[in-house]
Amino acid sequence: MWNRKAFRAIVIAGTLALGTTGVASAKSSPVPGKPGTLNIVQFAIDQNQRNGEFDYLLTAATCPELNGAVVGLLSGKDRYTLFAPTDAAFEKLLGILKPGVTPAPAMLCDTSVLPTATLFNVLAYHVTDGRRFSNSVFNKRSTKMVEMLNDQYIVTSPNGTINDTVKPVVPFINLNASNGVIHVIDTVLLPF
Repeated sequence: MWNRKAFRAIVIAGTLALGTTGVASAKSSPVPGKPGTLNIVQFAIDQNQRNGEFDYLLTAATCPELNGAVVGLLSGKDRYTLFAPTDAAFEKLLGILKPGVTPAPAMLCDTSVLPTATLFNVLAYHVTDGRRFSNSVFNKRSTKMVEMLNDQYIVTSPNGTINDTVKPVVPFINLNASNGVIHVIDTVLLPF
């Protein structure tokens, strides 16, 4: 099983090599229970090419300072669920971090904006172990705590929100990748 602490130490130490991922031409199936043909990273790249919604997320995941750790994790065989913020969500965050500056994806790799350890912590706060469809993430009757890869928890509510304010972008939930599930969300989750 994957060890969170060892993974974090490896990322921060910068010992992983940057992986490359190709984009397969097949489409990933959004049907729950049937894994798609593209892994999480390939699916995000494919969706970005079609809809242009993940420039910021893909830029953050491929920042050279992270040495390919996030890409390697999300393109591997282990199963994960990714809560994928839209470009608008990242633009809103960068507007708060750098007021008066026009947000751009490259700002996420600028360590003066987000130190590498902080960027990794934010990205790890968007991923949880296993394939978790919406019925596993949201309980109809009560709040639910979901442990993320940074060892912190998100809290989901019966009203369909995460941490009281973040909402999944319908219909972009339960998107099936070969190695997990993607839920598109309207806000960047912050673990602090």
